[in-house]
Parts: sequence; structure tokens; C-alpha cells
Amino acid sequence: MLRAFARTQVLRGPGRADVDLAMSKWWTKKRPTEGQITRTISAHEQHPVGPWLRTFPKKTIERAPAYILWLGGSLGLTYGSISWADAMTKAEDYSHRP
Repeated sequence: MLRAFARTQVLRGPGRADVDLAMSKWWTKKRPTEGQITRTISAHEQHPVGPWLRTFPKKTIERAPAYILWLGGSLGLTYGSISWADAMTKAEDYSHRP
């Protein structure tokens, strides 16, 4: 875990040349990347799915009544509509028989 936030290697080199003459000496004391963090924690080190899997059964049981109401109602309405349309189609086909 400590290596996840490793700092960059210290770069040796001249100070900044794009600053005023009065600040050029001050910038020579600062290293180009002093303390810049280049590595972060990856998704594999954070374990993003594990806590969700542990709480999934409990949350499903708690939320099931609300889901069943909407899911059951929509499935019932869809099945009823299809059954009614099928029955009406069969009745129309039967009425055209000689």
C-alpha cells in the first residue's frame, strides 16, 4: 500500500528559464518534480465489487416488495394484453369461417 503513492525520482537539472531574472535564483532551488505523485491506487487494489457482493442479498430482500409490485404489475399487464389480443384475433378468424 505504501508503494502505491510512491513519489517520482528526483530530477537534476537547471532551474526554470521562463521566469523573471529576480526569480531565476529562487527557481534553481526547486526541483522540477519534487513530490509529484505519479502512481495512484488501481481498481484492482481498491476491491470495488467485494462490498457490493456482501450486501447484495440483504438489499435484495429489503427492496423486493417494491420491485415485485412494479415488475409483477408490468408483467401481468403485458401478459393480459397479449392474451386479450390473441383471443380477439382468434374470435375474428372464427367469425370469417363459412
